[in-house]
Amino acid sequence: MEASTLDAVRLSMGLQQLRAELASSNVARAGTPGARARTIDFAGLENLLAAYGEGRASPADLSAGLHALAALSPRDSSVEASSLGLDTQVAEMSAASMNYQTLGEVLSRQFGLMRLAVTGRS
Repeated sequence: MEASTLDAVRLSMGLQQLRAELASSNVARAGTPGARARTIDFAGLENLLAAYGEGRASPADLSAGLHALAALSPRDSSVEASSLGLDTQVAEMSAASMNYQTLGEVLSRQFGLMRLAVTGRS
């Protein structure tokens, strides 16, 4: 597996983790009077992953994306936390969790195949 492919998986897993953390934070703040929902703009990094999948982004772009992921921070939106739609936030958290788990399983299988190729055992 190429280093750039691993970077793409790391970036994707990092995005899913951040999505789940953001949704969980919004759910936790929902009952706090005056609290605002928090948002993060994931579009740039999602577009980068799509571009890499289509061959339009380089490994250097992925490396820059990983640095950008580390720099992302939530900001308060104009929506009050109590009206942000808890069902939507829970669904977002669940989807992010499932995506993260799926990426982890695919990565585990890939490394299992690599181990099998190296050891030559079935």
